[in-house]
Amino acid sequence: MGGNKLDLIMKNITDITLDDVKAWMKAKGYKIFTANGVPNIVGIRNVIKETNQFIDKCHVWWTENGKEQSHVYTITTRPGKHYLENPINDKGAGILVPGQYLNIWELGMHRGKQFALCQRGGSVKVYRDNNKNDIIDIVPGSIDEGWFGIDGHHAGEDDADEIGYYSAGCQVWRFHGAHNSLMNQFNSFSKKYNFKRFSYTLLLQEDFKD
Repeated sequence: MGGNKLDLIMKNITDITLDDVKAWMKAKGYKIFTANGVPNIVGIRNVIKETNQFIDKCHVWWTENGKEQSHVYTITTRPGKHYLENPINDKGAGILVPGQYLNIWELGMHRGKQFALCQRGGSVKVYRDNNKNDIIDIVPGSIDEGWFGIDGHHAGEDDADEIGYYSAGCQVWRFHGAHNSLMNQFNSFSKKYNFKRFSYTLLLQEDFKD
């Protein structure tokens, strides 16, 4: 990192543990799911302002019959360079606002191409970046709320290094095999324990201090 004061007290994103995530969620008053098979899906946005790399993380865990299982994935929580420069919305590219979005996702087909978590349970908030350059701009006054198709899907079967066309604002797993496996597990739990909605929480790396 750049060596400024914030960097000196902030945890490296790869050093943020599940216990850290749980503690911060409790401090924020966010819901942590403990019912059998109901997953907690928590993205962490990297403080680095890279626009076209998979540098964010996602912690996923669930409890089944008193036993906890957890995984950490490499994702992006923001759009890639292409959609920053060529937004599909007239208001600008959408960058998901941190927070907890309860029951926001259902399993379905993302753009009819892949089994994924699809925004079917409620609206989300996004920042709008409309200056059409490749820099992520977080402008509080630009927040827009609605149904924008902010899904949780994977990038592509080539496991590309760059985000490219894979995200216009979705939460995107870099590795398709890991994502496919997770979706199959979610599908199994959904049928076994009779639920269909999945919640998502987005945190920031700067929330976690060393």
